[in-house]
Amino acid sequence: MVHLVRQGLRHALRMRADIAPPEDVAAVYAAEAELLEAWRARNWEQVEPACERAAEAAERLMPPRPFPKWRENVEVLVVAISLALACRTYFVQPFKIPTGSMQPTLNGITVTPQAGRTWKDRPPLNLVNLALFGERYVEVKAKATGRLEFAGTHEDQYAYRIGREMHAVRLTMRPDSPFINPAHSMHLHHQIGDWVKQGDVIASGRVRQGDHLFVNKVRYHFTRPQRGHIVVFDANYIHDRERWGIRPGTFYIKRLAGLAGETISIRDRHLVANGVPVTAPEPFERLLQDPRYKGYVPRPDSLLDSSQAKITVKPQHFLPLGDNTYSSLDGRYFGPVADEALVGPAFFVYWPLGPHWGPTR
Repeated sequence: MVHLVRQGLRHALRMRADIAPPEDVAAVYAAEAELLEAWRARNWEQVEPACERAAEAAERLMPPRPFPKWRENVEVLVVAISLALACRTYFVQPFKIPTGSMQPTLNGITVTPQAGRTWKDRPPLNLVNLALFGERYVEVKAKATGRLEFAGTHEDQYAYRIGREMHAVRLTMRPDSPFINPAHSMHLHHQIGDWVKQGDVIASGRVRQGDHLFVNKVRYHFTRPQRGHIVVFDANYIHDRERWGIRPGTFYIKRLAGLAGETISIRDRHLVANGVPVTAPEPFERLLQDPRYKGYVPRPDSLLDSSQAKITVKPQHFLPLGDNTYSSLDGRYFGPVADEALVGPAFFVYWPLGPHWGPTR
């Protein structure tokens, strides 16, 4: 009995000691000391009351969670959904879009500036916004006191450094760049070189999660990949991926642009295959006509750096390109990828709710 009560006290301290009121923490330590004293003295008349007082102290430190029946039902539902997804993994697999390489067809994580919390960022509306629309207000707070320095990139984002502490901030460009787009970056509360105190807000904004979609993992076992499909593939198959900073275990999502045996080039914003501009299927025409897109563009230091440059796709390979070719690490840089890298075509955006929800285009 004493051993079990002490285990409960230790568990309560591990879970809540850093956030509970100091007097409740002190009461637990005192109750444990009283219990041990009675036990070591073999004072059986005092052991049972000491156990009761210890249990009360632990309960004050870690009170019962509200609505236990509702919580149990929700947990059962979550487990059921998880099992259903696990059963379907062999046929349909969920993926998320982390970057902007396919915008505006598919969104990666996006942000708009916001200087502070508003009424919709407080419970329960904040939970509704997160659950349905993938939106939440985010503040980046200083982890230490010191001078704010630019630290390059960290976790695929631009970062500040204070001493040894890194702070990832969502920006369109470096914070010291004249080309930073403030409409799509976090609101900066401090500038490089400022002295900040621990806990100060460095940047804040409204972050929207990237599109989450389903991928058909069996289709390419029965049919050939087709131009225009939005495909997910294993980036481990990219030649010389270390050169491009592609981490192991990464999956990319791009549009299948070049087929095996074709010679691909870019001319006047057109994708050109074997000397003929590609206008079908519909996505390639949309990339030219819709003002939200820029079409296909050559990029410096890539294999397609001019209208004269060409890429020949080898047999059993494909050439993937992003729809946002101003900001896409794609086949223009690393070239064609082997067919065996393909996971399958994306076919449905299931979350968050918004203009992209539904079948992919």
